[in-house]
Amino acid sequence: MRGFFSLEGAKQELGVTEAIETSLSEREEAVQAEEEPKTRLLWEKEAQTRWAKLDHLLYLPVLGLTRPHDLYYYQGQGLRVLYGFTYKYQTVEHFLGRLTRLEVGQPIAAALAQSYSQAWYGANDPLFIFVDWHLKPHWTKQSAQSGHVTMLKRVMPGTKQLILNGPEGHLLGAWNKPIDSHLSGELVDLEAELADTVQRPIDYTICDSEGGGLPLGQRYAAAERYYLSLLPQQGYKLTDFTVVDNWQPVTDDPQREVVAAGWHSPLKAKKEVRDLVLMRRVGDTEPTRVYTGRLPPDLALADVPGQHRQRWANQERVIRELVNGANLNANYGYSYQQVPNRTVQRRWVEAQEKVEYSEQHLQRQQQAISNLQQQLVSLRQQYQQQQAIILSNLRQQQAEFVQRHANDQVVRRLQQQLAGQYRKSDKAKLRYQRRRGKLLAKLRQHRTQRKDITVELAHRQTTRNEIDTDTLYRERNLEKDQIMLNLQVLLGNLHHWTRHHYLAPLWQRLELKTAINMIYRKPGWVQWGTDQIDVLLESYPYPEQQQAMEETCRRFNAANIRWRDGRLLFIRVAPT
Repeated sequence: MRGFFSLEGAKQELGVTEAIETSLSEREEAVQAEEEPKTRLLWEKEAQTRWAKLDHLLYLPVLGLTRPHDLYYYQGQGLRVLYGFTYKYQTVEHFLGRLTRLEVGQPIAAALAQSYSQAWYGANDPLFIFVDWHLKPHWTKQSAQSGHVTMLKRVMPGTKQLILNGPEGHLLGAWNKPIDSHLSGELVDLEAELADTVQRPIDYTICDSEGGGLPLGQRYAAAERYYLSLLPQQGYKLTDFTVVDNWQPVTDDPQREVVAAGWHSPLKAKKEVRDLVLMRRVGDTEPTRVYTGRLPPDLALADVPGQHRQRWANQERVIRELVNGANLNANYGYSYQQVPNRTVQRRWVEAQEKVEYSEQHLQRQQQAISNLQQQLVSLRQQYQQQQAIILSNLRQQQAEFVQRHANDQVVRRLQQQLAGQYRKSDKAKLRYQRRRGKLLAKLRQHRTQRKDITVELAHRQTTRNEIDTDTLYRERNLEKDQIMLNLQVLLGNLHHWTRHHYLAPLWQRLELKTAINMIYRKPGWVQWGTDQIDVLLESYPYPEQQQAMEETCRRFNAANIRWRDGRLLFIRVAPT
C-alpha cells in the first residue's frame, strides 16, 4: 500500500500539517492554563509519534477499515511503510479519547477551514459557498433525541452534519449538530464565523429547499446577508404570484425562462422579506420551480437557476463521495449525557401557547359578556328614565286637558300633544325592545362561545399536562465524531488535491472510493534515502491504466514535493 504517498504529498501542499499542529498547541496551552493535569492527556512529545496516531485515524478508509476497533483484528500492512509498524485498537482509541476530552474538534475544524480556503482560493476575493445537511442515523434502543432521517424515511436518533463546499465543490469544513437542529438557527451565525475564520467575506450561500422557509429569510434580512434557496413546497400556480418584470431566457438554457415575482396575496406579500424568482419551460404557463432567498446585487436573474443547479455536482456528489469512500455514516464514540428532550419541550411550549391563547380568548369572551350585561342594565335604566319623563308630561297634559274641557275651552292642540306623547312612548318601547333583543342575541352567542372555549381550554390543558417533560433523554457527546469528521473531510480534500494536481486526465474524475482501490492501495516498494524517498509502484495490467499512472508520477515528481523532514518524494511505476 505505497500508493497513498500521493496523499502525503497533498498533505504537505495543502498546509494542513502546520494548521493541525498550531491548533493543538494553542489548545494545549489553553488547557494547561486552566487545569495542568489535563495537559498530559493530549500528546506525545515527539511529532513522529503524534502523527503516527493521527495518520492511523486519517487513513482508516484507505486501509479498508471503518473505526479504530477494526484495528483489533487487522492483519494487513497498514501504515508500516510510513512508520515501520501498525498501531492496534487500544493505542489509537486511547489517543482519540484524549483528544476528545481536550475538546479539539472545533479548533481543528476552524484551522483546517482556513487552510482549505487559502489552498483552493488563494486570493482574498469574496466566496460563495454551498451548504447542506447530511443526516447520519444512530441505531440504539435507548430513549434519545430523534429527528426525521430522510434517506430512511423514518424518525430515529442520529446526527446532523452541516457540510460546506466552496466553488467547484472543494470542501471547506463540516460540523456536527444535534439532529433537531435547523438551518434557520445555525446558518447565519456559522456563515459569519466562517468569514472570520477564513479571513475573507462570504458573498452569498446556496442551500437546498430546507433553507427556503421564511424564518431563515428573516434572519438573513436582519443580518443583511445574501443567500439562494428553493421554496420547499411544490405545485405553485402562476396565479399565486404577481409578475413584476418580463420573462427572460435562462443563461445556457434557452428552453427555460425566469422572471422576478411577488406574492399575489396581500397578507403573504406584507410578511415577505425574500426575493422570488419563477422558472418555467418556454411555452408553458405554470412555473416548475420557485427560487427564493436574498439575491446579491451582482447576481443576474438569468443566472439564478444555473448557480443553484451547481449544488448537485459541487455538493451532493461530494457528500455521496464521502459517504462511500470516507465512512461518513459511521458513528464514533457513544458517551452520553442526560438532557431534557428538546422535541418534547417544543411540543410543551406549543401546547402552552394554545392554552394561553384559549385563556385569552375565554377572557375576551367573559369581558364581552360583562360589557353586554352592563349595556343591558344601562339600556333598561335609560328606557325607564325616558318613560318616566314621558309619563310626567302625559300627566300634566291630561290635567290641563280635563281643566280646559271642564271650562269648555279649545282642547284640540292638547289632544294632538297627548297623541304625540303616546306615539313617542310607543317608539321608545319599540326601540328599547329592538336594541335589547340584539344585545340578548349577542349575549347568547358569546355565552355559547364561552362554553365551547371552556371545553376547548380543558382539552388543551389536559393535552399539555400529558406531555412528559420530566423524563430525561440521552444525548450523544459529538466531540469524538467532530474529530473524526475533520479527518474525513481532510481525506476528501487530500483526494481532491491529488485529483486536480497530480492525477492524469484519465483519472481526474475518479471518486475517493475508486481512487482508494486503484491508486492509494497500490502495492510497491519504498527506499528511504538520505535526501530522497523513492517509491516504486507495481505495474498495472491494463495499458491505459499503466499510461495514466506514468503520467501521474510525472506530474507528482514535477511538483517537487518534500516529505515532512525535508526529503524529496519521488514516485514511479514499474514497467509492464
